[in-house]
Amino acid sequence: MLNPGPLTKGHHGLGRSCLSCHAPFSGASSARCLSCHQPDDIGIRSVSGKLLPENTSRVAFHRGLPKNSCIECHTDHKGRLASKAIKTFRHEYLSPSLSNNCRACHLDQKPADRLHRLVDMNCVSCHSTREWKPALFRHDMLDANISANCSACHKADRPLDSLHRNTGENCAVCHRTGAWKPATFDHKRLGAGTSCVSCHKADRPLDSMHRNTGANCAVCHRTVAWKPATFDHGKLIAGTSCISCHKADLPNDRMHADAGTNCTTCHGTRAWKPSTFNHERFFRLDGDHRAGCRTCHADAGNYKKYSCYGCHEHSPASIAAEHREEGIANYQNCVKCHRSADEQERDD
Repeated sequence: MLNPGPLTKGHHGLGRSCLSCHAPFSGASSARCLSCHQPDDIGIRSVSGKLLPENTSRVAFHRGLPKNSCIECHTDHKGRLASKAIKTFRHEYLSPSLSNNCRACHLDQKPADRLHRLVDMNCVSCHSTREWKPALFRHDMLDANISANCSACHKADRPLDSLHRNTGENCAVCHRTGAWKPATFDHKRLGAGTSCVSCHKADRPLDSMHRNTGANCAVCHRTVAWKPATFDHGKLIAGTSCISCHKADLPNDRMHADAGTNCTTCHGTRAWKPSTFNHERFFRLDGDHRAGCRTCHADAGNYKKYSCYGCHEHSPASIAAEHREEGIANYQNCVKCHRSADEQERDD
């Protein structure tokens, strides 16, 4: 009367025998389904009693269901709005004994990997009843011997680097069970005498400074992070020249070109600046000589070149006359004799 749609293929033979399934004014009845379909035979025998092939894909779980629950999952007519008539299966319909035995229905769906071989057969430990994924896995479900041997399941996940080769089989030392990263690593767990370079060879810069140091990164670096780092110049090999590491730091001016390769003459080992330059090694800048560099060093590119003419006698001729009066012929290099403002001071 309502034209709900055609019957399913298995019920075509009922034709217009509506009362085979429907009770007057009550709709379809599970009790009437049982007149043809015996729950204990579903998936095993046909309605006529004939045994079904053993390789059938039908799941024999109906025997565990209440006998009056057929229409909870099954419908027949599929009309224009068939989706509203089709009901989904809910695991709540199963008996407790069957709902706790997932493999009774899902044996063929269990993956054949090592993880699933080691865990309990109860799928609901990790999977929900709505869908297989996403799944939740708790490592505390594993046997104690297995949980301490992470590689039993995660062998393919272990990186093939020197760091992981030098550690044990228990991933939980550094990794959590929620995710591989972030991970923590305690260097104290390494074997005594393990060289830093055995794990961190690829992390070592290819510069002269690192070539001149040993293989123990802990001399300058901490185990938490590479930077900031500390460096003790006292740990360098005796006789190591500053330029062997700091050539790129050497300014390209004449003063540094003439100063030699020992940076410690002016610089400390903690930082380049502030730096010190002992001018008294050449000339004492006392109270009478508080002048800027350019007063004497007109050529900023050559600090070996200097002149006293800017203040004294103002010309080479005047300087020459002054020194000839005293019988001095070699007067071109002033600081050879005059190391300070004291004209009586001589460097003989």
